[in-house]
Amino acid sequence: MELSEKLSEIQRIFGNYSASFPEPTKEYMKLIESVMSSGKIPVKYKELIFVTLSLTQRCDWCLAYHLKLAMDSGVTEDELNEATFIALLMGGTPALMESIKLKEYLDELKKMH
Repeated sequence: MELSEKLSEIQRIFGNYSASFPEPTKEYMKLIESVMSSGKIPVKYKELIFVTLSLTQRCDWCLAYHLKLAMDSGVTEDELNEATFIALLMGGTPALMESIKLKEYLDELKKMH
């Protein structure tokens, strides 16, 4: 599945949850905003961490979402490549193989800009 499809699915599921469970969804979104705001760790590095965790957890939706935010926050392709090897150390070869999706999503993001 392509990056744009994953991003659409994320919007759709959160829209559904927001309609069905407005209070928990609102609270969850507040948590996301709080964690993602710039603090001691700049947003760029938080997104790089999220990409690495997405690889180790093998979450396609997380990878699509956080790769887009990482690129939007100024993460470079070289930084992503280095983060891939951090994922390898923490998640083994399956995490490294997830970098195939990362490259596919990255190519799609480049075409979008």
